[in-house]
Amino acid sequence: MTTTTATAASWVPVVAWIQVTLGLAGLAAVFASPVAAVVVGTAVALIALATRALHRASRKLDRIMAEELDR
Repeated sequence: MTTTTATAASWVPVVAWIQVTLGLAGLAAVFASPVAAVVVGTAVALIALATRALHRASRKLDRIMAEELDR
């Protein structure tokens, strides 16, 4: 296990709980106000896209490092 993997493993649950919390807030907002629902939905979508992009970048960096270190 590398330092990067250990560090990533420590913040992944935090990101997951943030998404769950925002999802619940979004659900409450849907029932409360359409404007709030749009704001929360947009925030959740942006967080999900950022998380996905970071995950892809991490995998790509791991692949590049593995190729370079194998040489």
